[in-house]
Amino acid sequence: MATEQVPQTQSKLPGITPFARFMDRAGRWVITAGGLGVIASVVGIFVFVLIEAYPLFQMPSATQKGSLDLSAYKSVLTIGIDPYQAVSYVVHRDGIDFLNPDTGALILQVRPEGLGDGHIVSAYRSLGDGYVGLGLNDGRLMAYKIDYQIRYDDAGKQFVTPECALAETIVLDEQGQALTKIAYHNDGDGQSVFMGVVSDGRLLFGRTLKKRGLLGGGKAETVVHDLTKDVAGAVTAMALLKSGRMGMVGTELGEAFQWDLPRNASSRPTMVRRFPISTRAVTALEFLLGDISLVAGDAGGEVSAWMPVRITEGANDQIFQKIHTLQAHSRAVAVIAPSARDKQFLTGDVSGQLALHHLTSAQTFFRFEQNQSIVSAVFAPKANGFLACGVSGRLVHYELHNPHPEITLHTLFGKVWYEGYAQPEYVWQSTGGSDDFEPKISLMPLIFGTAKGTFYAVLFALPLAVLAAIYTSEFASPGLRNIVKPTVELMASLPSVILGFLAGLWLAPLLENEAVGALLLLPLVPSVVIVCAYVWGKFPENFVRRVPDHWQLVLFMGIALFAAWLAFVMGPVAERIFFGGHFQNWLRDASGSRYDQRNCLVVGFAMGFAVIPIIYTICEDALSSVPSHLRAGSLALGATPWQTAMRVVLPTASPGIFSATMVGFGRAVGETMIVLMATGNTPIMEWSVFNGMRTMSANIAVEIPEAPHEGTLYRVLFLTGLLLAAVTFLVNTVAEVVRQRLRERYSRI
Repeated sequence: MATEQVPQTQSKLPGITPFARFMDRAGRWVITAGGLGVIASVVGIFVFVLIEAYPLFQMPSATQKGSLDLSAYKSVLTIGIDPYQAVSYVVHRDGIDFLNPDTGALILQVRPEGLGDGHIVSAYRSLGDGYVGLGLNDGRLMAYKIDYQIRYDDAGKQFVTPECALAETIVLDEQGQALTKIAYHNDGDGQSVFMGVVSDGRLLFGRTLKKRGLLGGGKAETVVHDLTKDVAGAVTAMALLKSGRMGMVGTELGEAFQWDLPRNASSRPTMVRRFPISTRAVTALEFLLGDISLVAGDAGGEVSAWMPVRITEGANDQIFQKIHTLQAHSRAVAVIAPSARDKQFLTGDVSGQLALHHLTSAQTFFRFEQNQSIVSAVFAPKANGFLACGVSGRLVHYELHNPHPEITLHTLFGKVWYEGYAQPEYVWQSTGGSDDFEPKISLMPLIFGTAKGTFYAVLFALPLAVLAAIYTSEFASPGLRNIVKPTVELMASLPSVILGFLAGLWLAPLLENEAVGALLLLPLVPSVVIVCAYVWGKFPENFVRRVPDHWQLVLFMGIALFAAWLAFVMGPVAERIFFGGHFQNWLRDASGSRYDQRNCLVVGFAMGFAVIPIIYTICEDALSSVPSHLRAGSLALGATPWQTAMRVVLPTASPGIFSATMVGFGRAVGETMIVLMATGNTPIMEWSVFNGMRTMSANIAVEIPEAPHEGTLYRVLFLTGLLLAAVTFLVNTVAEVVRQRLRERYSRI
């Protein structure tokens, strides 16, 4: 039996041309490349932000750059270095020598005029202004001003030339005793202040004022006061404010004595208080940059930081209180050398141990063993190096890399006791009015502000968006739904800068004048709507069915607007009855909180308006995706449409509603322009709806234009961005996990 051959045909779909097949492949590759490009871009941004923030937590480094033998000098009293670390100077008993800190080459020698057979007994290097005071063995104090001239040759090589000029000579002790300890400051405008201890133990204080004549110039007047009787015990250390307003000495009994120093040279200083610093002798005292914090070292090696703290809030009476106790030395502290750039300082002891500390973070970074008692140490003016010299004459030069000494997890997320504060607090204040400012970079006020703004925005937006989605999905006619949903979605296209502009310039002043009326909106509008809905339900069913859905919506909107108008009308009445006629005064007197014009109430309305479209759209899509047979079954069993919506549709759509909530939450967390324009951007930690706040995103927008490239503030802002990304990732991850579990649960229905 012959079989019929069936002709073979190519397995091609009818109508599919080679061009269409090519476009299909090209589209697949383009979409794949685009998706991978988006992923790569997101990962690249994350990596870049991480790289910029990571140096905040890198360990600092200090390397020895050079070492000199200064044993040829009979004694080294103090040392110094120029900003470029090209020239150092050594003060010894015969004068001042300027050297190359790495090679030891002599650059300049300065010998005090009129020294004769005398010699220098003590020296003091004033912080940051270039003055050096020399205490002589005949009771005189000689002050020199040190400057550096910078020049470049044709090849661009830098040359640093030191200049040293005599500023003034003062007879501090009329009896001609040697000045064993001195402290000296000069404002560069004819006024200087100084303290000294002479060989017989007397404590002297003096001030020089230059009187100005009508034709310029003027005569200098110097007055010296004997403060010996004010002190109990021998003076072992002293410190003097650069401004000349305060003097401090430490004694062998472990006490500190404080004087207020008058501006008038003829007035005697007033000893205002004495307080214990240690149970051992105070061996070193020094004020840090800013003339607020005092660092003390004792004979047992303890290093402590003290600050003036107000006794009562709002008063000027202050006491010095121990704020930090840093890592101690094994032997008596001999030297404290503060930085002229920040709150770092060096401490050295008699056993040769040198330590680097930071005040704000209370860290001790390094400990170096010099095997010789430290007699002097100095920071480079740019805080990128330091010198240390021991009693044997060995001068060591270190190069320091510690660009972010104030950063620790504690200073970022914990309470810190800052200068001028009565107790440890969370504070964000990145800049101040002078270079002496102590940066306050706690991220907690920003995290709190972000959570606060998000909470009020979601509190306003979530009920409205979800209820609106339920109405349009379950109760509105298809024609009305086709009008309402695109209209609400169109709200998402409004730029946030426009919403912030309207909130800051129109809504904030309106709510300030009608604060009570705005507060009445929450109870009054829902109450009026519910009452009207109840009354509407009592109307005859035939009458209700004849009213079109869109007219019902118009009626509802009219009722809501009427209730809002009624709330603002009743606001002044309620203000007179319950708040004495002025709500803001009542708020201040009753709770101690003040009303800020741009507050969380404004942010709640404005940012909630921006979040509503996102939550509404996702919720409505989730509700509409519920299978219709579930609704039909519920209605067939006798449930009302409202019961069906609440007990059948809403639980089934709960994964999508939860996702909408999380997406809205993420939108509120990352919002910048509305928060930036509608709040006062005050980084405070109060839940009051009448106060402002500062969010992390708004803080980045405010601070980044002023942040020095690769500085501490710059990197902290990138760390803030990293935290925002982490929060968003965490929220989305939790949302997806919960959504999947809810989906599995209700998919069985």
